[in-house]
Amino acid sequence: MRVGFGHDTHRVAPGGPITLGGIAIDSEIHLVGHSDADVILHAITDAILGASALGDIGELFPNTSIENENRDSAEMLTIAAASVRKAGFEILNLDCVVSAEKPNISKHRSAIRMRISEILNI
Repeated sequence: MRVGFGHDTHRVAPGGPITLGGIAIDSEIHLVGHSDADVILHAITDAILGASALGDIGELFPNTSIENENRDSAEMLTIAAASVRKAGFEILNLDCVVSAEKPNISKHRSAIRMRISEILNI
């Protein structure tokens, strides 16, 4: 068994919505990034790549690439998961901690879980 740890942060700016875990959430803030800045999906992508010794999210999806500008993080996670599986690994479990005061994601938790499960086919 291998364990990966992923982490991601993005700058906060006024105006919403914010996308977390593949779900658009009404909010007074949004995250700024080269892609869609979904910190949950980015952290998961980074974790599964790291656990598989396949590098990290920045290597696979560099923020200097025009191809990754405004890219959907669900697409990035799908590609990373396919790479992980191609390397002979299986994603069995994941845990993700969100450290943020706003927005409150408790009422979106179920939808986020379902979306991540859908993206990863788990």
